[in-house]
Amino acid sequence: MKNYWLLPFLLYFLVVQCTPREKQSISIIPKPQSVEYGKGTLHLNNTSSISVSNNGLYPLANLLAKKLNQLSGLEIKTNHHIKMKNPVILDYNQGLGKEEYKISIAEGVHVEAANYNSMAMAIATLIQMVEVENDKIVLPKLTITDSPDYAYRTVMLDLARFWHPVETIKETIDLLWFYKIPYLHLHLSDNRRFTFPLEQFPKLKTINEKGEREYYTIQELNELVEYAKQRGIAIIPEIDLPGHSTQLWQKYPEVFGSVDPKTKKAKPLHVINMAKEKTYEACEQIVNQLAEVFYTSPYIHFGGDEVYLEAIKEVPEYESFCKKNNLQEALKGDANELFCHFINRMHKMVKATGRETLIWEGFHNSGAGKETISKDITVIVWNTTYNRPDSLIANGYKIVNATWNPWYMVGAMNLAPSQKQGYNWNITDWSHWDDKIDDLVIEENESTLGGQICYWEQNHYKVISVLQERVPAFAERLWNYKSNKDYDEFVNRYKNLNEKYTRLFQPVEITVENLLSEKDLTFTNKAKVTLHSTIGKGKIKYTISEDWDMPSFEEALDYKNPIELDKSAVLTVQLCQSENEKLGAPIQRYYQKIDPIYNYKVFSPAPTKGWNSILGLFSGNIFEL
Repeated sequence: MKNYWLLPFLLYFLVVQCTPREKQSISIIPKPQSVEYGKGTLHLNNTSSISVSNNGLYPLANLLAKKLNQLSGLEIKTNHHIKMKNPVILDYNQGLGKEEYKISIAEGVHVEAANYNSMAMAIATLIQMVEVENDKIVLPKLTITDSPDYAYRTVMLDLARFWHPVETIKETIDLLWFYKIPYLHLHLSDNRRFTFPLEQFPKLKTINEKGEREYYTIQELNELVEYAKQRGIAIIPEIDLPGHSTQLWQKYPEVFGSVDPKTKKAKPLHVINMAKEKTYEACEQIVNQLAEVFYTSPYIHFGGDEVYLEAIKEVPEYESFCKKNNLQEALKGDANELFCHFINRMHKMVKATGRETLIWEGFHNSGAGKETISKDITVIVWNTTYNRPDSLIANGYKIVNATWNPWYMVGAMNLAPSQKQGYNWNITDWSHWDDKIDDLVIEENESTLGGQICYWEQNHYKVISVLQERVPAFAERLWNYKSNKDYDEFVNRYKNLNEKYTRLFQPVEITVENLLSEKDLTFTNKAKVTLHSTIGKGKIKYTISEDWDMPSFEEALDYKNPIELDKSAVLTVQLCQSENEKLGAPIQRYYQKIDPIYNYKVFSPAPTKGWNSILGLFSGNIFEL
């Protein structure tokens, strides 16, 4: 009896001894579905190599080797063929699911996946686990078996309201790969710009007031598609129709709109002319070109939101088109039937390319009049006022949750819900920015395919700073949805991985002396900027300009000594391996010089002979006492 008090201490000792060190420190986002820990660690060094079982995996082997080099400085070679002593093997396993992967680390590293895209996610997980000690890569011995709960995970960039350089899009792709987001949705057109190049409609190519191009070339888009493909990501294109289409109906009214016979100019329809066959023929050309350029995407998105329907009823073709297509409700004045006819026609065009259709929540119920919206269209639900998610599901549609709060980031509204709000979100929840619109909670269901972050109306230089915090929480909530939520534990993992992400993709440390405010990057006299490569190699190049336009770096300066700024300027910094190979993304900072209202001398203590005695200390106009 007298020894019973030892039992709690023995149990504690056994628990501590049986808990591997790695289990306490491993950081992976999103949290894997299954991790079985072994004992000890595996070390990689310059004698290690990466082998592939299939030559199609060679780009991922190179990507893995490059990122390991950035983190450790080790030159790990890649091979086309498996050798028994190679510690890292990338291997196809057709027995695994579509997005499933397996990582086994014991005497070597064996990474298995059924396809290239899931292998890309496995590589991201492996990179996240890497630690560097004494010039060696250290990996915990373990087995991870992993796959997401929700397949549709995507982030949207608005390229049409504010121009985004290619570099920003590539940096976003890198962020999505790091946190295993398989889709990047590009909003390519809106009232302000049409950024997708259509040779048959050259007037759509936007040129800004400085004469600079603000549309993408086919070559640029091809390069982006391939850049994403190499990282297991598909780019989903969107041309917004029939609304948000001013560029089309205004610049080509004879094709997409209606010409006012009196003024010979475009009528302000606010939508493309859905009552004219010529419009549909042109739309089919657009769909086919989107399918050709974005060939890796299983989806094409053609908008469908915020459609103004009053003006379309006044075009001369309206009545004859509605009669020809038996749109009886439209003839009575309900143009929603014409809108639904348009959606179904566009859907047939998309299906003809072998793709699936995505649209925004925009139609009501399941259609209008005789036009029932096809049930194999996937609806992205954002506002919940045009069509509720529970109603769409009841009517047989697949949906995606793109709720305002927490997944809408809108620069023009200064709206970006916090990381914690994102982490506490449930896929059954919709919350609007407008408190007058009720929040919605629906039952868990199989019709919700996943979720989407929408980043609207934002300057390119603010994209990553906002997404960098929020994408990890978004990824976590859709990957391992039923795992216990612990925000503090998530934050610890995020902090560890964010340091690694910064080292990989923003590998230049910028320190500045003489700043008034670190937050606002302001100074009064001169600011002294020091640049440092955080990976211990590469050449730093920089430019100084008066605006945020992304420089070409053809005339960039080599960094040698600290930079002195004596006026407001945008500093753009890029780490380069060579003239043609960049390490990470360009980093931009705006340093603002503040000119004080008065030039004054510091004095102390307060004057004893009245305030008139200090007037001589100021220069410039001042009130008289």
